[in-house]
Amino acid sequence: MTSDDKIPAGFHLVDAAPGFDVHMGNIYIKQVGEKKVLGFRVQDYHLNKAGTCHGGVLTYLADMQLVAVQDQISSNNFHFPTKNLDIDFIAPVPRGAWLEIEADLVRETKGTLYSHAVMKVDDRIVVRTTACYHIAQ
Repeated sequence: MTSDDKIPAGFHLVDAAPGFDVHMGNIYIKQVGEKKVLGFRVQDYHLNKAGTCHGGVLTYLADMQLVAVQDQISSNNFHFPTKNLDIDFIAPVPRGAWLEIEADLVRETKGTLYSHAVMKVDDRIVVRTTACYHIAQ
């Protein structure tokens, strides 16, 4: 394991769902006070032509924000299809960066979950996102 691959203390591997998730690489989770934070190490195969993390990878991670707030969701559903996902790419994310995703459940209605998240590298916000997820009845 190289220093680029080192996982910060307290993070534990999230089980990948079969299918697309297994191609992305490992996602980790850590309890921080009352919240959970996701972690992700940017590898060579996540890079775009500019040598930074591809926007599609960051969008995938933005869509995973519900994993961090799942304990706050009252619905017993297992899957919440994405209705809307907005993402602001604020700064490039370099190869080898440890990316942390901090999410908040903003509101839960009968049919929709609303959340927002920020992604940080070294405590610097690099991505900001909001999302709406469908609660199937």
